[in-house]
Amino acid sequence: MMKHVNNDIFYRSLFEHNPDIALYLDRESVIAKANQNLSKVMGYSVEEVSVTPLIKYLPKSDQDYYQTLFLKAFSGEPKSMETFFKHNNGKSIPINLVLIPAIIEGKVTGVFVIIKDKSETQKIENSLLESEAKFRGIVEEALVGVYILKDNQLLYGNPYYHQLIGTKYPDSNFNIINYVHPEDRKEILSNFDSLKDGKEGITHYARAIREDGSEIRVEARSKLIYIDNDPIIMGTVIDITEREKSWEQINYLAYYDQLTGLPNRKSFEETLEKELVIAKTLDQKMSIMYLDLDRFKYTNDTLGHRVGDKLLKAISKRLQIVLGDEHQLFRTSGDEFAIISPDCKNINMIIDVANQIISSMEEQFVIAQFRLFMTTSIGISLYPTDGEDTISLMKNADTALHIAKGEGKNTFKVYSSTMDIRTFRAFKLGSDIRLALEEDQLEYYFQPKVSTKNNKIIGAEALIRWNHPEWGILSPNEFLPIIEEHGLLAEVGIKMNWKVAKQIKAWQEMGLPQIPISVNLSAKRFLDINLVSNFQEILVDTKLDPEFFEIEITETSMLENEKIVLTTLNDLIRTGISISLDDFGTGYSSLSYLTKFNKYINTLKIDRSFITHLSLDEENESNLITQTMINLAESLKMNVVAEGVETYEQYHLLEQMGCNIVQGYLFSKPLPATEFEELLKIGTIDLPNVPKLDNRTLEENRKFFRVPLHFPLSGSMTLTRINGRTVDVGKTVILIEDIGIGGLRFLTDLKLTVNPNIIFEFETYLFGETIKLLGSIVWMNEVKPYIYQYGLEYAIDESERAEITPILNKLVIKLRKAPLVPDCSFVTEDRYTFIKKLRN
Repeated sequence: MMKHVNNDIFYRSLFEHNPDIALYLDRESVIAKANQNLSKVMGYSVEEVSVTPLIKYLPKSDQDYYQTLFLKAFSGEPKSMETFFKHNNGKSIPINLVLIPAIIEGKVTGVFVIIKDKSETQKIENSLLESEAKFRGIVEEALVGVYILKDNQLLYGNPYYHQLIGTKYPDSNFNIINYVHPEDRKEILSNFDSLKDGKEGITHYARAIREDGSEIRVEARSKLIYIDNDPIIMGTVIDITEREKSWEQINYLAYYDQLTGLPNRKSFEETLEKELVIAKTLDQKMSIMYLDLDRFKYTNDTLGHRVGDKLLKAISKRLQIVLGDEHQLFRTSGDEFAIISPDCKNINMIIDVANQIISSMEEQFVIAQFRLFMTTSIGISLYPTDGEDTISLMKNADTALHIAKGEGKNTFKVYSSTMDIRTFRAFKLGSDIRLALEEDQLEYYFQPKVSTKNNKIIGAEALIRWNHPEWGILSPNEFLPIIEEHGLLAEVGIKMNWKVAKQIKAWQEMGLPQIPISVNLSAKRFLDINLVSNFQEILVDTKLDPEFFEIEITETSMLENEKIVLTTLNDLIRTGISISLDDFGTGYSSLSYLTKFNKYINTLKIDRSFITHLSLDEENESNLITQTMINLAESLKMNVVAEGVETYEQYHLLEQMGCNIVQGYLFSKPLPATEFEELLKIGTIDLPNVPKLDNRTLEENRKFFRVPLHFPLSGSMTLTRINGRTVDVGKTVILIEDIGIGGLRFLTDLKLTVNPNIIFEFETYLFGETIKLLGSIVWMNEVKPYIYQYGLEYAIDESERAEITPILNKLVIKLRKAPLVPDCSFVTEDRYTFIKKLRN
């Protein structure tokens, strides 16, 4: 311990030998004592300032702040401030003013003031280190441990130091190494040995063992100085146990999933970066898998989140057992997992793992009282074949996962760069669906229902469409499965029902004919407990009479969840909304079922499959069934609508059968709201008597000649650019119906869009050569259900056009002699059958 000295000698040393101005203030902040430096630096004699308040010499702007600091210092808390001191010559001298409690026998009797003249260029070493009273005034109130060591023995430790270690204060024969964890002692001694005089101190860490045996983690800052030629180590120490725990917790939350304990997405992405570097360095292969639990959201919504959470934990444990230590498992989101397989020798090894995962899910999960069976879809990508960076590998694994889910789920897919346009578009639609909701890209098209008595528009069906910025107008069968997969069915349903109700009300307020508009409702929507209240809220908000709002439901939907559906239908009917039974005749219905549902159903809609096959042949089966359904509806006092009417022959037969309402392309295709509004203003639709204009007629005035083909050419197409962005997808087989130096016409089962910013590349085989052509679609026509005809305009320059001209001229000459030419990819099979086979 430090030697005690006589107080008088100590105070005299403090005032007389201090290189700075030293003052002693009483409890009123009056200068009771000052050293001679006051005269040297500020020009005042000691007698002049005695019994005057220090505040007198400070600027008025700082006096309140000083007074606050003085009161804190007098209460035992050292303080300092930067201010100015008024020199005897009237000038203001910049100073650093330190207020230190004067403590005698544990009580504060006054305040020491140390004033440094900051205008001097040379800083004088603070003599407080040599003053025990001053040292205690500053250090002993510190909230960090302060220590002075010699030969590892504690010469001095402030109260907080002893509080930290749990030892008495003061103490003697105190070797601090005894309080260091045995495993850390060697490092601490090495740190002390590395200290050098005059050099900066070091920060080091260790585990300390407290007097009661408990363990804490500490951070110390140590510095070597010499006093009387003896090496002394001075330093500070703080307890960082809680900080370390907090950092560990923060780190855990940042990198691990709280539910399953698995590493999370952030951990996955950082681990993938590291493993990729290793794979590149060691020239190894690596794979990643994306797993998505099929129908987990349905289970979670049905049985509750508590059961869902327990199921996820059980699945995680099972996956860990299957994967072992060779593969790294991550939970990347709600029902999605990722796997990194470093140093995988070949693709077969990864396929084996994927099969093991799928097989492992076949065994039931017992959660609470439920026996649950799960399946999973898996997408796989490999380094280096499917990407040489993390972004590509993740994107391609995600693409493969999307394909696996689209092919019936409970399977895996390995990414292939040859995925075709259909696959690419399906993937893009999946990633764009939320943007569609945010940017209001979903809209309604309206197809009129027409009376066979007077051709009057007596209703319409609202059909949802996606006005996609790249793929054009998409029909619901192309995106509703995606909406359902993303769990957005209820959100989209509510939003679109609001939209159609507002549109109906707007037309009514314009004075247009007031007709009912029907919307389609899926079976899953009937499971939503808020369905009826949503419709009630819509009707109240829009002030729409419910008789103008009709719901269409398929008969299969009614039978899937009969009890729930009938209850909901009953509530909707009491609201005033009428119900139509859509696609009648295609489900499991019978006369007994129809009798059972009779009180709920207002209208029967005969499915288009029956209308398509209507014929003037009286023995035609579709005629008999259709007539029966019309008679049945009439006897049950239901309205009947025939949908899919496309020819005058169909219309004439339905009129004779007594069907009073028809819907179909014969009168109008589904129209956007603005166009349907114009139709509604007229109120009636005359039967068309002009045959539909064929696209060939539209092409007669084309700039360049075309070669008509009796037999189409088989070819392939692929996407190359969308809005200037290069796209890399595989090829899709198509049939070319004519070809020229300006463009071509082709058939496919793919529904594409007329968009000049989407560039396709076409290939076909002529005279033993592969011909490649770039272009964009300029028109389209649905020639058969789900078979589309397109016109393509080339995006090539004159030199490229000059290259294909002699080939096409040769083709023209050869075709004059025979409809088939050798060494060309002609297809003699019926073109529509050929396309249907491709689709299947």
